Amino acid sequence: MKRLLIAGVTAAAIFSVGHSRSSALEKLQLQVTPSVSMAPASVIVRAIVERNPENRELEIVADSEDFYRRTVVDLDGDSAPKVNELRLIDIPGGEYEVTATLYDSKGAHTVARRSIMVMSQR
Repeated sequence: MKRLLIAGVTAAAIFSVGHSRSSALEKLQLQVTPSVSMAPASVIVRAIVERNPENRELEIVADSEDFYRRTVVDLDGDSAPKVNELRLIDIPGGEYEVTATLYDSKGAHTVARRSIMVMSQR
């Protein structure tokens, strides 16, 4: 009986984690291309946001040891564009973490992350 109870609790936990993750994926997707390039690089960041009347703000950050860029886009709920594109031009070599954060009217947020590598020419 204990094994059955533990298995049931574990299955319920896995289902709820999987469900909330897929829900987050539906709200916000992040595409960064190319994922590997040579410096100075040009990179395209696309944040794909599910239209929702609660959407208020999208923050996109590209961060490495030698570079930081933060862009904030105000969203007008379900009237906002589904795709928000940011071009990073002439970025130096390094490992980058690109993060998109979607904020709603209640202050809740959804985060998507991607890593890219810009190789230095030596």
